[in-house]
Amino acid sequence: MKNVQRLALSVLRGLEHAKRPAKGFTLIEVLIALVLLALLMLVLTGALSSVGQTEGRVEERIEAAEDYRLTLQFLRDVFGQVSSRPMRTLNAELPPNAPFFMGDGAAVQWIGVLPARFGVGGRGYLRLSVEPGGDRPRWVLRYAPWNGAPTFEQWDAAAAQPLAEASLQPQLSYRHPFTGAWLPAWPPAPDPHMPIAALLPDAVRIDFSPPGAPWPPMLLPVNANYTGDPSAGVGSFGGSRR
Repeated sequence: MKNVQRLALSVLRGLEHAKRPAKGFTLIEVLIALVLLALLMLVLTGALSSVGQTEGRVEERIEAAEDYRLTLQFLRDVFGQVSSRPMRTLNAELPPNAPFFMGDGAAVQWIGVLPARFGVGGRGYLRLSVEPGGDRPRWVLRYAPWNGAPTFEQWDAAAAQPLAEASLQPQLSYRHPFTGAWLPAWPPAPDPHMPIAALLPDAVRIDFSPPGAPWPPMLLPVNANYTGDPSAGVGSFGGSRR
């Protein structure tokens, strides 16, 4: 009898549990939770994307600053060893005895010494210009060994040292050592009011376009190298006199 009573009580208790409503979330509550979760994920995704873009811009600025520093140091070294050896030339636009140094707004060529860390020593012909290459043009320094000739034209066969992508267009100008004026080309036109011709500029400036470019202007002092040119007269080279 006791067993029958216990069985009956168990059945009644089971029926009572079955009649109670099951605990859980309604459909509306589930939808609201999903919407809130989606909004939270959207906000987090936007924040992560913004952080990634900021990091990319910072890295680009750091790379641009490092490229600028290395290029500036390299060019200061190069323009710090310009040959002052006078060259006899038949070009009527040039003085009869002048160092080989010619330039305009887009390129400049001269005789000088490339820094020793590039594995080439001695005097050579150099040209700084923008050249086409790959997807973008490159800012390139060409170098060829000096052979005694007053000028050099075979630049395509010269060794090339790429400096930077030319998305920044360089514009060169040359400072007159006597007047301090910045000229768009070198050598300057003869001035009858100056008895002594300026054979070398005392500085080269490189401005970059478009406006607002990440690279500021470069000022490169031109130092005549008299050590390797015993035939050069110090008094005949304008602002490069030391």
